[in-house]
Amino acid sequence: MTAPVTAPEDGGIRGASRPIWWLVFVQELKELWVGGRALNLLILFTALMSATSFLLATNSELSLTPPRLMMVVTLQSTMSFGLFLGLIVGAESVSGERERATLEALLLTPAGRRAVVLGKYLAALSPWPVAMALAVPYVVLLAQGDVALGIALVWGAALGTILTIFFTGIGVLASMWSGSTRTSLFVGLLVYLLALLPAQLPGEFQATTAGAVLQALDPLESARQFLNQYLVDGVALDDARLLLVAPILALVAVLIAILGFAAPRLGLDGATISLPRLPTFGRGA
Repeated sequence: MTAPVTAPEDGGIRGASRPIWWLVFVQELKELWVGGRALNLLILFTALMSATSFLLATNSELSLTPPRLMMVVTLQSTMSFGLFLGLIVGAESVSGERERATLEALLLTPAGRRAVVLGKYLAALSPWPVAMALAVPYVVLLAQGDVALGIALVWGAALGTILTIFFTGIGVLASMWSGSTRTSLFVGLLVYLLALLPAQLPGEFQATTAGAVLQALDPLESARQFLNQYLVDGVALDDARLLLVAPILALVAVLIAILGFAAPRLGLDGATISLPRLPTFGRGA
């Protein structure tokens, strides 16, 4: 349960020489890490990465896989886990407070709703850097001295950060509009499954123009395709950079939706988030 965040008597946005969003961020970090939620999932992630790396390095058939492809597969797995973890944490961030009846204390702070949401959002992003750091030794091992190791780590970290910000934002948005964690988790997981759909379509369809467009519009699949084309297939950066458009636009859109639109309308009940009124057209207009 999130402890109430105190604010100064002068009604400003700083308490104990810290902005309110920072106080919320620190409190959420304590609950997430000291409580063990994030730590337990990262331990599971480490076990899965260890098993995958062992198979890739020792299996007689898998060991014939080019080092760059093994690096990309490992980075893609890390990205998928990182954004999934952020999505889960984000989906519980606000709706969980509603269920525990602790949201009112946060909304009564003079800092306003945007600061509260920002603190929770940043805390939900915190598992990603740790997951990426844990994946580095495995990528180095599978690289087998490949000269593309450095650039692969840079692009993996950059795209993973972009995707984690986006999918965590989806979880936070669902949590803000939901009255229960179960609902927000369902919405978040549904979006995640839809993002995985293009990669599951038949190869014949993926090779068509419609399939290529669908993959380019999907932020997750677009980022995965960029890593494959740029690092494995050797496509020039100028030719592959169009695949970066969807992830970047998705990041910008979710930040605007959360901080510019949803956060100021946050209420104790998800149903109380008011939408802008549309103009009325007709004889009485």
